[in-house]
Amino acid sequence: MALDIIVCDDSKFARNQLIRVIPKKIAKNIYTASNGKEAMELLREGRGKLMFLDLNMPVMDGYEVLEAIRQEGLRVMIIVVSGDIQQQALEIIKKYKVLSFLKKPLVPEELHELLTKYGLCHEDDLEDLADPSLAIDHSESKPFDELGEKINIATGLAASKIADMLNLFVTMPLPNIKVETGTKISNDIQSWLDITGNIIVSQGFDGDGILGESLIYFSFKDINTYTKAVTNNSKLDEQTKNSLVIELASIISGTLMRNFTHQINYIITFNFPGLVSPNVEHNLTHPELANSKILNVELTYTIKDLNMNIKFQILFNHSTSEKLKEIMALV
Repeated sequence: MALDIIVCDDSKFARNQLIRVIPKKIAKNIYTASNGKEAMELLREGRGKLMFLDLNMPVMDGYEVLEAIRQEGLRVMIIVVSGDIQQQALEIIKKYKVLSFLKKPLVPEELHELLTKYGLCHEDDLEDLADPSLAIDHSESKPFDELGEKINIATGLAASKIADMLNLFVTMPLPNIKVETGTKISNDIQSWLDITGNIIVSQGFDGDGILGESLIYFSFKDINTYTKAVTNNSKLDEQTKNSLVIELASIISGTLMRNFTHQINYIITFNFPGLVSPNVEHNLTHPELANSKILNVELTYTIKDLNMNIKFQILFNHSTSEKLKEIMALV
């Protein structure tokens, strides 16, 4: 059975990875979409009978696509492929009667088993797989696309950890990756700390040539919101509050970074987490970060039920940035 297939993901790297494991015999045409809006345009034109859908995308996310499909009565089989593995996320998508959910990174055998289960392909179809170059894809690869996809997968695991701790849904952030000067980053850190009650938790890491720092930003309001939520006590002293948010920061940083380095087959060790003091220049675990080009990965977790935002930042020094480029070319 040959079908028009839509692969919807904001990462071209992720789209190509998925296309490579689609059996050729089931693909009449393969269309790609880098966000939900593009996917909806294809569906309205009648170009999709089977869609692989990511949940976390810019412009229009996967949840909005599922709702729009239901509202417009569009007929399409949907397989969700996402790094958002929160139980709450799974409960949401169940309401839309999708065929199935596959977590990232995608395991080809799981996809093939699923396609076979629903009669979309047969065992002998699995020997001949699609080529990404045959897909109808007009988008360009973004800088650090592969890195962003792997960070995105790790971000989903950390979001799931936070969600389980609080029993609340966490909105998955999209990583923003850019190269900035150490001075620019130091100034941004200082600006945050200049606001009364704000803190930043810092945790350095290194191993196998991967060297960097994770920073987790907490506003005064969010510190009070989080500590009250986990203790049901609004009268905690400052030291206790700081200990609780340092613990949370360490869980986020450890979960995300360990998963990321596991994906690229590297092992890192962590320094003890601590608060960044107002004298930023002397508080980066690796001082050379302040005087060179820094690879800056930023993302913000949102917990809507608490009206709370957690900004997470990963800083890689220049040599690590170059090493990551080499690694991404190999994995």
